[in-house]
Amino acid sequence: MSESTLEVDTEAAADAFGVLSDDSRVDILLALWDAEQSSFEDLRRAAGIDDSGRFNYHLDQLVDRFVRKTDDGYRLTSLGANVVDLLLDARFGLSPSPIDEPTNADCPACGERLHVYYEDGDMRLACPSCETVVHYGFFPPRGRATRTAEETIDAYSRQVWRDVTLAHRGVCPHCSGRMETRIEVDPDWAIDVAAQGRCRDCGAPYSFPIGLHLLAEPAVVSFLADHGTFIDERRFWELDFVYGDAVSVVSESPPRYQVTITAGAERLEVTLDEQCVVVDIARHVPH
Repeated sequence: MSESTLEVDTEAAADAFGVLSDDSRVDILLALWDAEQSSFEDLRRAAGIDDSGRFNYHLDQLVDRFVRKTDDGYRLTSLGANVVDLLLDARFGLSPSPIDEPTNADCPACGERLHVYYEDGDMRLACPSCETVVHYGFFPPRGRATRTAEETIDAYSRQVWRDVTLAHRGVCPHCSGRMETRIEVDPDWAIDVAAQGRCRDCGAPYSFPIGLHLLAEPAVVSFLADHGTFIDERRFWELDFVYGDAVSVVSESPPRYQVTITAGAERLEVTLDEQCVVVDIARHVPH
């Protein structure tokens, strides 16, 4: 956190949360989300508030910060729209049905089959036997409430792939700040060699298997497709080189790490530097 530029005005944040503490104000924001722009009377009716004086009081508390008044009526500010985003992902409502599904991936610690668990917005890829957690993340309850368990797991896998691609390319998946990524040996989790990122602005850490990052590498995508594996149709933990012993240290000075991907009789060797940048790719075809 020493290089972080993170500064939080706690007084302003507390004041903003205080403004949103009344459910009538939340109703006004949701009504504006549906209408995009609305007159005073139309907004009052949409928010379900009969008393004009009471409605005017609550609306005044929102104006300038969450709602903007224009010559044509009222509309959400960008901050107001972001607040509605949080409301719509249902994280403040009842928890959706949990998930406990076995996978075809082995635990790197004990070899037992990993399970995917989902509860209260938290998604975990973990071992039911030794309790090793190899992946952890958040998936909004709204996304679970409208999907089956299988659809939810598929959607989460795609979300993680997007976040890893952002992180590796220097964009924090949490705040869009500046993310820096390096490869570490023996990190403080279940993977022997992993990419470890930290945002320079919000300080959020983000760790992921090196093989997961390679799902955005064109040569890897092409190699797998040549062998009938299409990554947008597979969950990332189903690919052997994402979790397991596919990563090796091939040089300490300069630091070089190799991921070996096998398909049929062929193999693809991808070499990366300490910043998780691909520096060499070799495809080996048997003669």
